[in-house]
Order: sequence, then structure tokens, then C-alpha cells
Amino acid sequence: MKRNRLLTFFVYGLVFLILLMTQASAEASPYTDFDFDNITYWVGEGENQAALVIDWRDGKEPESLVWGYRWDGEATGADMFAAIVGSGTATGGPYVGGLYGDDARLYGKLVWWESFGGAYTVSGIGYDLDNDGFGYEAGEYPGEDGAPSDEGDHYVEGWYSGYWSYWVSDSGSDWAYSGYGISARVLSDGSWDGWSFSGTAGYGDGSAPITPVAAQSAVPIPGAVWLFGSGLMGIIGIRRKMKS
Repeated sequence: MKRNRLLTFFVYGLVFLILLMTQASAEASPYTDFDFDNITYWVGEGENQAALVIDWRDGKEPESLVWGYRWDGEATGADMFAAIVGSGTATGGPYVGGLYGDDARLYGKLVWWESFGGAYTVSGIGYDLDNDGFGYEAGEYPGEDGAPSDEGDHYVEGWYSGYWSYWVSDSGSDWAYSGYGISARVLSDGSWDGWSFSGTAGYGDGSAPITPVAAQSAVPIPGAVWLFGSGLMGIIGIRRKMKS
């Protein structure tokens, strides 16, 4: 009887330990002060979750932002990118055409390389920092020196003069430079993908993304405010007519 009770306690303890380890691995992070609990903008549905961190390193605050992604089955880094990035272009590949992800404030450019067995390269990423719409202006050298229409917004691009370095973290490990492209990156539950712009174009150049700020949904102007503004303009117009 006593032996059975000890065995029962042992089994319960083992199950509890396994559940604790599973929970810890799912919430693990490459940061000491930021994890999945801090992410507020989530896209998709499913039992698995991963994080996308983008660090522009352009001196505009916040420089680094993060989004969360949920899915079932198998998903790649390209799937997560396309699900989150709300506008932009994809030249070829599975997402050929425009990008129509969840966050309209986030802009991206994916380039499809047939010569490398079919894979995407991220060549440019932008973000509407002041919530008034994002615009892109091509530079003299396409893909190298484009800029945001609004100087207050994020946007950097490059391949030869600088590039978006790709970083990954699995099971709470430190950031590691990815030797694989975004299309070959298979996400795992609890994984992190990071994009950090490097001012030089050598392989392995760049630094891992700094601790991010949680991205927020764009805040639209409430309809009541629009109605109030329209009514106020109408009253001003009527008064001007009466005076004239």
C-alpha cells in the first residue's frame, strides 16, 4: 500500500515536471527581460506560437518591434512574414504579387531567387511610426537606397551596400545568425525570428536584434470624432453664410 502511494506520488511529480518544462520551453526567449507574455499583437490561430522581431537600427524610436504568430501544422519564416506584413511586394514565389498581412502599418519587399533553388530574400522593411500611412520612394539604385515618403517612418533596404541580417532562436537559445533563408526556416513552437539591418553587406555581418517594444494595432480615428468634426465644419459654414 505504501509502495503504491509512493509510486503514485512519483508519477504525478514526473508529469508535473514534464508540463513545467514544456511550458518553460514555449515561453523561453533570447532576451532576459522580454518574452511571449509581453507580445500584444498576435496574428493567426493555432497551438504553436513564434515571434517576429524587426530592428531597423536607424535611430528612430522604437527601433525594434515584435509581433506574435500562431499556427497549426508546419510553417516557415516566409509564412510568418507574409501573415504579418500588411503591404509590399513579393517578386515571384508562393506570395508573388502584393503582401496583404494583418498589420497595415508594416511594409516589406520579398525577392524570389530561382537560381538558389527557389527562396525568398528580404530586401526592405518599413513601418508607419506616426499612424498616418506608409509610403515608399525608390532611389537611384533600385533595392539599395529607397526611402519612406515620410521621414518620420522606418524604412531601410539593401543587398550590396547593406542588408537585412537574419537571426533565429529556438528553445530559448541566444540569437544565432541564420545560414538559411527565410523560405527554408521551419518554425517550431516557441521559436523567434529576428531581422536586423546591417550597414555592411558581408556574410554574417550585423548584430542580433535589440530588446524590442511590443507592436500595437493602429488606432483609427473614431467615427464619432469624424461626425463631430463634420458637424462643426457645417456650423462654421452656416455662420459664414449668415454673416455674408
